[in-house]
Amino acid sequence: MALKDLVAQKSALTEEAIEAIIKDFVRYDPEERDIAFTPEFAALGNKGKILVYLVALQGWSFVVDDLVTVETKPADLDEKLGIPGGSLRPLLKDLKDRHLVVSKGAGYSVRASSLAAIQRELEQKAGLSAPARRRKSQKRTKSTNNDDASSREDAQKPDIKGDRKRASGSDLGETFRSWIAEGYFDKPKTLSDVQARFHQEAILIPRTSIPKYLLSGVRDKLLSREKQDVSGKQLWVYQTKKK
Repeated sequence: MALKDLVAQKSALTEEAIEAIIKDFVRYDPEERDIAFTPEFAALGNKGKILVYLVALQGWSFVVDDLVTVETKPADLDEKLGIPGGSLRPLLKDLKDRHLVVSKGAGYSVRASSLAAIQRELEQKAGLSAPARRRKSQKRTKSTNNDDASSREDAQKPDIKGDRKRASGSDLGETFRSWIAEGYFDKPKTLSDVQARFHQEAILIPRTSIPKYLLSGVRDKLLSREKQDVSGKQLWVYQTKKK
């Protein structure tokens, strides 16, 4: 095994660890380079909010190609998280003393090596120990078994929501490439345009899942991209690559 393979594996593990921590609490907006919080985020304690947000910032490298720089000084965290400075600074000091966060200059961040400890911290704050998680999982399994009969019966019924397409990643990739072939990208398209096209075809896909198809098209020399002014904002636009 080459050393570069170890780097690739570490990157994949880091992405999985980040997703496990933040998936219930945040959503990325690649165009605005912003992180939005879900209703579940509001239920976190202040330490949990700090940790989830700082971990989410590390996830930008897996969402977009270019570097996203976000200030994380106490004043910036106060503004984003709504935690007053008088309460925020002691929390940051405690998290730093416990090696859950690190300070860089005046800002704060988390290291990949701390992700497992952060996951445990959030689980403990939620009052869910490892044995409790196993019991909860077993209860879900038992409930699922009890519901099997009714589920099989329901499966025979027509799906009144059948207008919504459910496609695998490979299906979505094929759909996306068919749009390129049919000339959809002959005129420049933004990420929002592409999401609207998916929705037009009744394919409900999160905005954060779309960049990988766009970037794949660029890497395969099917699309080109450049930043253009769109309604006063500098956004990436994608277009069929000229031969």
